[in-house]
Amino acid sequence: MNDKRLEFLFKKAINRSCTQEEYEELHALLADPANESQYRLYFEQLPTLTAADPAVFTAEDTAAMLHRILDKQPEKKVTRMKPYVLWAAASITFAAIVLGYRQYVLLQPPATTKSIAALTPATKRNAVVLTLSNGKQVTLDTLRNRHVIEDNGTTAVQSGNGTLSYQESPATGEIVYNTLSTPRGRQFKLELPDGTKVWLNAASSLQYPTAFGDTRQVTLTGEAYFEVAQQAQHPFEVIVNNEKITVLGTSFNVKAYNDEAYVKTTLLQGSILVKPQQQPPTLLKPGEQATLSNNQLHIRKVDTKEDVAWMSDLFYFSDTDISAVAHQLERWYDIEIDYASLPEARLYGQLPRSTPLPVLLRAIEKTSNIKFSLNNNRLSIAQ
Repeated sequence: MNDKRLEFLFKKAINRSCTQEEYEELHALLADPANESQYRLYFEQLPTLTAADPAVFTAEDTAAMLHRILDKQPEKKVTRMKPYVLWAAASITFAAIVLGYRQYVLLQPPATTKSIAALTPATKRNAVVLTLSNGKQVTLDTLRNRHVIEDNGTTAVQSGNGTLSYQESPATGEIVYNTLSTPRGRQFKLELPDGTKVWLNAASSLQYPTAFGDTRQVTLTGEAYFEVAQQAQHPFEVIVNNEKITVLGTSFNVKAYNDEAYVKTTLLQGSILVKPQQQPPTLLKPGEQATLSNNQLHIRKVDTKEDVAWMSDLFYFSDTDISAVAHQLERWYDIEIDYASLPEARLYGQLPRSTPLPVLLRAIEKTSNIKFSLNNNRLSIAQ
């Protein structure tokens, strides 16, 4: 019964014929997680629902639809967002934008279209760069599939799926380092010479030797997830700011951006030692997180989903401070944030990282008391 009713109300909303009561009923159905699979299907079918008249929606129609579907809902200003409510809000916004997109592009000059593209994740605009031991920089995006890179006797291969893998070779007397750097809006997977797998998040860099000796040591700036190959006789160490993380074989996430005043180490499997400078090491257990701030180390149990959601191409907020949310948006969408205006707020919800920025901001606004203003690629946040 609900499926047919949801379909009926959805089509009425598209056709601008919903009453106020029907809009309220539609939003109640969209907020019910039991209906998620059904309304996902409707959003996927949107192009076919409007194929008979593709030029119905002008730019003005699109704006009107946003107001019709989103603003007709009963006002509920809360800071905590249930994940499925945020997803539904973003989906409705995205649906309205998709419906108007074709006509909008035809009506607007090229400069306007370019500004819209700039608000999507910066996946195609910036390059992943490998810096070799001699300082030469290789743009990995421009390489052919299965491209071989030679550096001082070491071989690295970029496979068809974009992973850069190093072939294990014996260490010589000279330690040779490579550095892999990701720009804003990009991620990259790396396999080190010992078989350790590293997923590098946006705006991050990892320096590592092209062949390991007795100690396997890498230096991280930014954020990465590690699956360390087990070699009991050769400890694996990650150097971040004023902290050293020592492991034997485990899976963990490290977040150490220079523009954030902390280092967060989250353990998923195995065990690791976290050692701040001039302090004794602390052993972490799975599900624990070590936060180093102002040279003080704090250990707590956490829901690890939030810390590794980026590997599944998700934004995942679980009582997340608005400042942390702002940093994620800044790195992923390549925008600037006005941190001086940040309000006191915490968010809860999840969205795909492929969500266009206007859609994401609109969804947060409709499910919280936060307001956004985006001008010249600079985002201001207020309540």
